[in-house]
Amino acid sequence: MLFETFDNELFPSAGAETPPERSVVMAARSEVAKAVIDDDFLADCILLELRRLQAHIHGNGLVPFFTIPRTGVRFAFGYWPPGGTPGPHEHSDWTITAVCRNELDVLTFDRDESYRCRQLIPKNRFHADAGRVGFIYEPCIHEPKNLSQEWSLTLHVRSPRDGETIGDFQACFPSLALTKQMDSDQQHPYLSVITARQRHRFTTLLMRTVSQMKISRVPEILNRCAEIGSSPTRRTIQEILGTQQDPSFKLRHRLFKTNSAVRLGHRLEGDMVALDIETPNGREEEFAIPVEFTKAMAFIAEEEAFEVQRIPGNLTDDEKLALADVLEQTGIFTRFNQ
Repeated sequence: MLFETFDNELFPSAGAETPPERSVVMAARSEVAKAVIDDDFLADCILLELRRLQAHIHGNGLVPFFTIPRTGVRFAFGYWPPGGTPGPHEHSDWTITAVCRNELDVLTFDRDESYRCRQLIPKNRFHADAGRVGFIYEPCIHEPKNLSQEWSLTLHVRSPRDGETIGDFQACFPSLALTKQMDSDQQHPYLSVITARQRHRFTTLLMRTVSQMKISRVPEILNRCAEIGSSPTRRTIQEILGTQQDPSFKLRHRLFKTNSAVRLGHRLEGDMVALDIETPNGREEEFAIPVEFTKAMAFIAEEEAFEVQRIPGNLTDDEKLALADVLEQTGIFTRFNQ
């Protein structure tokens, strides 16, 4: 198994200052290239990732779903919405990256010249389709971006020292320093909403990836996705697996606020009614719908938990379900599993 490749004597123990030889990382890259096109290996990784998502483990950047105990080598998935990019950023130690689904474009920068000129100096651009595997050995500045109209999924294998400050230059230049800033207060209740929103989006992409696999474990993994995904994802999985649910259950299922400390409000704006939420940066709009839904939005802003069928206003069943779906997918409310 691929994990064993990074747990041999050629890779130093976690905490060691000496990196593995370049040839060792290149050989490991070849093993990653073999593994990433193996549905069984990818399925193992997805099951570990689903366990992480279900445990509500959140973090900025690449959050590992598995770490080799002895060497500290980390495995993580990267999720890339259309147009998505983390911006230019620096890797301080070796990494291996494989595209698992769709594609990715990567712009690299001349690190020495960029630091000397204190602005990013482009160097190369690479396009990577599914199955393409690349690696970094020396410190590098790059900017990956999904230029397509579909979500992309990548697998990252990283040195335990990647992300540490190298210290070979005195200071970071402004355009790179911006990418190192934290966007939100880690203690704020709104973080729970962001975590839930990411969980739903990531689970949906994992579901789509698994549904294209040709292995016997597909139903098992899809059912795991259904456990933690949003209601729209669950319904898609039921269609794929050919299972059926009592239609009335859709209206009877309960939603509860993801974090009871989150503060909501609603306001009229022209012919729309908006749902606002308190964030670390103040009150912000989450979404807006036609003014006819005002009574429903007022109800949602005040309730901690409710059955979908209790949403007030002169709404059809389909409209209530559509509104409930939005509340789940934004991460503000979570479905109560029964």
